[in-house]
Amino acid sequence: MKTKLIILSAFAFFGTTEVINAQCLSINCQADTIIESDISSCDAIVNFTAPVGVSICDSISTTFTFTGAQQSLIVPAGVTSITVDAYGAQGGSNSPSTNNNFGGYVHATLDVIPGSTIYVYVGEQPTGLTGGWNGGGNGETAGKGGGGASDIRIGGTTLNDRVIVAGGAGGGGFWSGLEVNGGLGGGLIGGNGYRVDYASNPGGDGGTQTSSANGTCASFNNPICAGGFGFGGSPTGCGCEVYGGGGGWWGGAGSGNCRGGGGGSSYTIPSATDVIHNQGIHTGNGEVTITYVNNNPVSTVQVAGLPSGSAFPLGTTTNTFAAIVGLDSTFCSFNVTIVDSIAPSISAPVDVIVCDTGEVFNLTPIALDNCNTPTITYSISGATIGNGSDDASGTSFDTGISTIWYYATDGSGNVDSTSMTITVVAAPIVSIEPFTDDTLCINHSSIILPVGTPSNGNYSGNGVAGGNFDPSLSGEGTHWIVYTYSDINGCGNSDSTSVFVDDCAGLTTLDVLNDVILYPNPTQNQVTISLNNQANFVTYTLHSADGKIVASGNHKGIQNFTMNLKKEEVGIYFLHLVIDGNERVLRILKQ
Repeated sequence: MKTKLIILSAFAFFGTTEVINAQCLSINCQADTIIESDISSCDAIVNFTAPVGVSICDSISTTFTFTGAQQSLIVPAGVTSITVDAYGAQGGSNSPSTNNNFGGYVHATLDVIPGSTIYVYVGEQPTGLTGGWNGGGNGETAGKGGGGASDIRIGGTTLNDRVIVAGGAGGGGFWSGLEVNGGLGGGLIGGNGYRVDYASNPGGDGGTQTSSANGTCASFNNPICAGGFGFGGSPTGCGCEVYGGGGGWWGGAGSGNCRGGGGGSSYTIPSATDVIHNQGIHTGNGEVTITYVNNNPVSTVQVAGLPSGSAFPLGTTTNTFAAIVGLDSTFCSFNVTIVDSIAPSISAPVDVIVCDTGEVFNLTPIALDNCNTPTITYSISGATIGNGSDDASGTSFDTGISTIWYYATDGSGNVDSTSMTITVVAAPIVSIEPFTDDTLCINHSSIILPVGTPSNGNYSGNGVAGGNFDPSLSGEGTHWIVYTYSDINGCGNSDSTSVFVDDCAGLTTLDVLNDVILYPNPTQNQVTISLNNQANFVTYTLHSADGKIVASGNHKGIQNFTMNLKKEEVGIYFLHLVIDGNERVLRILKQ
């Protein structure tokens, strides 16, 4: 869970206060705040410091203004703590417009001893070259001095006896049509001086809790311009206009070269409580107000909202506190608003590759949100047919690539999106050439199967053995040879051709003859039949694979003869020989 911390002082000057019956009570709440919800839930843990009510009728405030001398206050009997509001002085300025080199502000509560003396020093805003009283550094030529610090001292009057210091601002003004800005007074580190902008024309740097800083005098970061413990820098002989540094716990650096002096730092003793440091908020001379409260009991209770450390829900919760003394009461309120700006997360199904056009299912995305179940919508780009449900399941897609965009929207209007692709792959084009001879004798030898496209498909069917067709394995009748191919996506297709197998009755087939030689085989034009011995009478009949007679003839007293097949179609032929009464059948392949 995320934890937010909100600091609130009982004397902070913000929030709203309602006074009932003109009573003498005061309570101040913090300002309204807006916090982002936890990444894993709709709420956020919020911590704050509850306001404390005080009785203003029983409190006494004494304000000290600039006099140019030490002032004092003796702690009344029964008073064991005081609240101090101290303002440092504004730095000097020769600008025709109001310069913004304002003094710092410190608020704190201190423990004191009744009867002890509190010494008060109120800083001065200079009007000339001389630095403001209580630590302001001097200016030179047309430059003005730095503002003096305001402080209180307990137990002595030296700089080391200071328990609260509100830093004075550095000197500033106007040079050659350009604004010269003195560093703001106050803060744990005083503001830096400059001309127009610090990056290109830095001046004196502000004081810190442990040291002063360098300014400009013919060169940047020149230590000759530094201030010291309790006083601002006063550079001399630096040329142009010289501006003094502001006084403070450590004074800010002065600056020549027509650049502003640095502001002094503020300080509070470590034992102080309810401490507030604000930089650059006070104009004119400094001021110190000391307030002490008698011990009238005031109770503070929370009457609405949630206590500190609670899980505040989405939306606005109003916290209301009451300060109560007897029958008198007064109230203050502040709002804690928890907003949800965390977008939901949505993850799409993995990309899908399918074969041919068809419906695609299981397209449901997963969406999560820190508050509630988000609403899912979708859109489709690319070729589609029809519409599915809100998760796009059951949608038909055409061949090609389609993109589905999913959107998850939560109750606060935050949106996340993701996408997936549907790739529909067309079935491959597959073809197989028909058999050259669509009729074979059952006792023929195996023949090579027809050519298939693509070339790496698979054959199946009765009589198929690897890449060949064996009529003797198929049996008589018509047989279909199926050629199947699948691409890299697993999408396949097939084609088929047929062949008829006959028993070729009446023919005696001898593929290997010892007394007859036929060559060349295969052939493209003619074949020669060579007999082992001279025959008295030879008759021959040439059949096509389907049994048709395509040629016939006879010869007497020969040992060999030639047949011309130039006009015959490509395919398988069977030559039936009767040699002096002996039958032979030879197979011829015409290419």
